[in-house]
Amino acid sequence: MVHPASCGVASRHLGELIEELAPSWEARCESARHERRRGARRRQAGGGPTYELVFTDRLPATLVHLRTGLTHEALGVIYDVSSSTIGR
Repeated sequence: MVHPASCGVASRHLGELIEELAPSWEARCESARHERRRGARRRQAGGGPTYELVFTDRLPATLVHLRTGLTHEALGVIYDVSSSTIGR
């Protein structure tokens, strides 16, 4: 997790926020994939590429960016990913 001072949300509240938002985010992503492939999955669940940043890392990265205004390059260094991954 990220320090509350950098994202502006206490750890407990951040956990609650993740629990509340994760199902909606997953559903939105799956809906977009379904539209892109124009139908049902062609592979089993878990097949294909994986995200470098999972939702539990994406949300704090977004909050840190909004609170501090750090660039994608700086956030990439913090989260050990490329700046293009942060931009996505």
